[in-house]
Amino acid sequence: MDSKLYKETEVQRGHTYRYFYAPPSPGKPVLLFIHGFPSTSYDWHKQVAHFHPQGYGVLVPDCLGAGGSDKPLDVKEYRLDAMAGDIIDILKAEGISKVVAVAHDWGSVLLSRVAVRYPETFCGFVWVAVGFMEPIKVPFDIEAAMTFTKSTFGFEIYAYWQFFTRPDAYSLIEKNVDSFLQLIYPNDPDSWLSWIVVRGKTAEAIENNVQLGRPSWLTEEEYSTLRQTLIADGVRASLLWYNCQAENHDRARSGIPQESIKLSAPSLVALAMRDWVCVPAFTKANMDKLASDVEYIEYQAGHWVQLQCGDQLNAAMDQWLKKLSI
Repeated sequence: MDSKLYKETEVQRGHTYRYFYAPPSPGKPVLLFIHGFPSTSYDWHKQVAHFHPQGYGVLVPDCLGAGGSDKPLDVKEYRLDAMAGDIIDILKAEGISKVVAVAHDWGSVLLSRVAVRYPETFCGFVWVAVGFMEPIKVPFDIEAAMTFTKSTFGFEIYAYWQFFTRPDAYSLIEKNVDSFLQLIYPNDPDSWLSWIVVRGKTAEAIENNVQLGRPSWLTEEEYSTLRQTLIADGVRASLLWYNCQAENHDRARSGIPQESIKLSAPSLVALAMRDWVCVPAFTKANMDKLASDVEYIEYQAGHWVQLQCGDQLNAAMDQWLKKLSI
């Protein structure tokens, strides 16, 4: 991604965000890409390389706590309502009123909140691995969540949160960078069944510097960039997205109209069929309930569809975007 196209802006609550922005050609929409954890705007480099030359506007922020954006250490700064406002401030800084939004992982969780708070902003959505999620209005309990997912799916999806929310997690991750990267970006997606969704196993892997092997679907340059970024930026701040929800700072505040909880703009959903955390069956059931115009595409891949299946995802988005009324 062209470093000359990165900019910075200060949002209303005082944080500075770094973001990539290329304006659209006449008649083309702006695509807003929102990454997850432990990522930066670089997560979307394959999509930027594909859509920018076609004249689409492309705006890709480093989310709060990541990349070149501010990294506050107050967990309450990572409330979804607050960060949703930040995204709108970035759009306003560029004079953008309408976008097609593309999100993955925690980015999908944040986009979900932006969508219910500011529905007029969106003419379409692309959800990668993680679909639209309605606002949390009851206390979140990791133990209860693990019990539910164990009974529903046969494994405890939130088991890795027990390590991620530990106060020493960031220092262990930053000490054993390759262990962490090879666990989170797995060569074999099924390894998450042994190391991510089993109690204690994520901590065991990182504490013992277990290295599962570099993912074959990342180039040497991609792996090196992810590694260098993690070393430079750390993960102390970005892990606070987990703590914010686990400590129940993130329940939706009042003022969300009930009609906003169902998406009216069209959605394209990229289902990662070998993702054992963001389970595609759950994603599809949720989208069927909460969205009215949905198209699904299945990928025999793990969590990182935009990286592992970048060309296929780009082609699917090409076709879907042509059908949108923008």
